[in-house]
Amino acid sequence: MVYPEVNTQSGVPIYQQVKNSYHRLAALGLIEPHEQLPSVRQLAMELGINPNTVQKAYRELEQEGLIYAVPGRGNFLSDSQRELDVEYEEIRRSFRSAIHIAWTAGIERTKLHELLDDCIDEPHLSDKDE
Repeated sequence: MVYPEVNTQSGVPIYQQVKNSYHRLAALGLIEPHEQLPSVRQLAMELGINPNTVQKAYRELEQEGLIYAVPGRGNFLSDSQRELDVEYEEIRRSFRSAIHIAWTAGIERTKLHELLDDCIDEPHLSDKDE
């Protein structure tokens, strides 16, 4: 079983670190869809944190659709489509923010399309390493 990582010395709240870690583990495929997560008590003991902190992280992950709870059985990773939907929504938020900035600066729609196309056509960082 893969456990999330937390740093108690970090300025980031521990429940947020647990959430971020599960998002990373899911994105990297280290946790499979429908795989059971550690129980609240088990994870709290493993990480040396308060069970209420784990419960808060699990509750928010469930609200985000990354995990689902089965009463009496525990928490499980949702299928990858839900994670993809969350990622798409995050991308849409980023686009909306960029569009707002561009419109405030007076950039027209056609120029925005050109800028997006330029960004898509730029070589990826991983391509430079090859």
